[in-house]
Amino acid sequence: MPWTDLGLHALALLLYPGLVALAAAGLLAEAGAAWALVPERGGLLPAARSMLAGLVPRTGMRTLPPLAVIAAVLALLAATQVAAPLNPVPAPERNLLVAGMALAATAWLTWAWGWTRPQIDPGLLLLVQVCWLVALLTPAIVPENLRPQVLGAVVVRQLLPLKIAATVLYALCLPVLLQLIHESAPQGLPGASGRGRPGLEQAGFSVVRVLLWLPYCGLFSSLFFPPVGDDLAGALRFAGTTVGVAALSIVLAANLTRRPAAATRRLYVRLVAPFAAFTVLVAILTAILS
Repeated sequence: MPWTDLGLHALALLLYPGLVALAAAGLLAEAGAAWALVPERGGLLPAARSMLAGLVPRTGMRTLPPLAVIAAVLALLAATQVAAPLNPVPAPERNLLVAGMALAATAWLTWAWGWTRPQIDPGLLLLVQVCWLVALLTPAIVPENLRPQVLGAVVVRQLLPLKIAATVLYALCLPVLLQLIHESAPQGLPGASGRGRPGLEQAGFSVVRVLLWLPYCGLFSSLFFPPVGDDLAGALRFAGTTVGVAALSIVLAANLTRRPAAATRRLYVRLVAPFAAFTVLVAILTAILS
């Protein structure tokens, strides 16, 4: 790989849409989630302070746990694949499969660390991961292309039902994938007191959750909205759609956290999983008719 390309990929990983952009966007999203999901904190500023306190370990160590480091690097890799404006990674080199596998591995590294936490539901996590992969990959079946910006640009009428189904399915999976409900957040909800031993591990995986907001929500914007230009208007459009899906995830999570765990499980088993099967059926019919 030429040195210029290496420099562009390093820029994407470390600055934009990588580490710096992920940290800035994730901290804002975490503060909003803490405000919505833990209303007893008393307001946005107290919620933000509580959220920031959860990112700082109470021990003297300042290095992330090994699993958290690997998960963070994979989240950065996924972020470089989104169709963000001014992304230094050339469009032909962005790959939906790379983003999907990196995010799936990030999620399982986090959940493997917290597998034995009392409220974690492994069956629910696996089910939602499968449903999300269906929403992520089925729009690529007919175009036979794995570039996010290409899939976002597809506006063929025959593909519209499939894109709508995949959009709804993707959105329904986000509260679990972003670890915004009790069953999927071993480190606790944003702004809430954590679970298990407070300290370095809990803080490390809270940091990882901060880094997940932009990859998941930015990938949604890349797949289901038309590509944007590399200018101010394009940046504002991309930011608007990404913020919108993040806000929708928080609203859905706020509703789920106020319900019993059994109700959440029933929702995903009886509604979301069948809808994923329906999405696969729509993808097969679309491929046949096309």
